[in-house]
This record gives sequence, structure tokens and C-alpha cells, in this order.
Amino acid sequence: MSSWSSEHIFEHPWEDVVRAAYRKYPNPCNPAVKGVDVVNRSVCPQGTIQSHRLLSTEFPLPEVAARIIGTPEKNFISEHSTLNARNKMFKLESRNLTLGHLVTVHERMEYFPHPQDRSKTCLKQQSTVKVNVPFLSGYLERLLIENFEKNAMKGRNGMEWVIDRIKEEDSSNKVKQSSDILTQLETKFKREAEDLKQSMDSFFHKTQANTSPL
Repeated sequence: MSSWSSEHIFEHPWEDVVRAAYRKYPNPCNPAVKGVDVVNRSVCPQGTIQSHRLLSTEFPLPEVAARIIGTPEKNFISEHSTLNARNKMFKLESRNLTLGHLVTVHERMEYFPHPQDRSKTCLKQQSTVKVNVPFLSGYLERLLIENFEKNAMKGRNGMEWVIDRIKEEDSSNKVKQSSDILTQLETKFKREAEDLKQSMDSFFHKTQANTSPL
């Protein structure tokens, strides 16, 4: 079995990074992931959110490994996550379902606020690979670990891409909300002006009716 780990700091608050993690796929930086389905999601009594998702992917392998292990047309990954908003901790664990008899890939990810700067978010990532191919397990594991290192940057770029999209949506929503508020105020002022005009007209009509001619 071989393992790989890394740490990364996102220049964004924890809340924004977690929102992006939930919406990470699909994105143009990780084209291998084709779809995401929510299998189950529940809220625990402690307030944590447990999610189970199924990812469909091309499961790209190094060319040498693909020739030895094979490349199925469809590949699936099971992902379990735990979100604790109170403690600001988001954890994900994923494991491949396809080719499980030959290759086991287990990935763990943790997102938490930077201890010295709450405007930033830390990511700890660890992957373990075990290949059950006689005489070639060590060689193939090294190839897969190298592949993880190359794809880690794609994953981070994908997160940045999603975060940018979320910020654009938030900005657009704020503009829309401001526009809606102005429209509501304009409608309110028009209605109040009309009510005032009707009240004044009614007052003048009554005054004229009660005035005796000379």
C-alpha cells in the first residue's frame, strides 16, 4: 500500500470553501467527473449533516496502469461527508467502487478555518492506494500516487473556479435584491401619493359641498 498527503490554504473564508466543495462537480478543471448523485443526506441530533454521494467518473489512469488493470467505460466512487457548522469542520472520505478487486483508492479531505487567519481555509488531503496485481503492485501504486499529485492541482483549480461562480451569483443576487427593494419602495411611494391625492380630492369636494353660496 502507498500513500500521499498534502496541505493547501485557500484565500477564502471557510463558509465559501464549503459551499464550493458541495458544488465542486462538474467543473472544467476536473472534466473526468461526469456526474454526482445524492444517495442519502440526513441531519444528526448534534446538528451535523451526513451526506452520501455517488460520483461517476472516467477514473483516468496512467497509460501503463490502464493497459494492465483495464479501463471500464463507467466508473463510480462512493463519497461520505460530515459537515459540522458549529465547529467549522467539513470532512470527506471517498472510495472507488469500480475495479475494487484490483485497486483500492481511499481519499480523506478536511476543510477547517486557518487558525491564525479566519479569512482563509486550510485543506488537509490524504490518499492511500493498494493494488492487488502480483509482482506489479508497488510499481502501479507509485504510478497512481504520481497521478494523484498531478490531479491535486486540478482539484484546487476546480474549487477556485466554483468559488468564483458562487461569488458572481451572490453579487448578482445582491444587485437583484437592491433592484427589488427600489421597485418596492417606488411602488409604495406611488401608492401613498395616490392615496394622498384621493384624500385631498375628497376633502376639497366635502369642503365645497358644505360651503353656502353668498
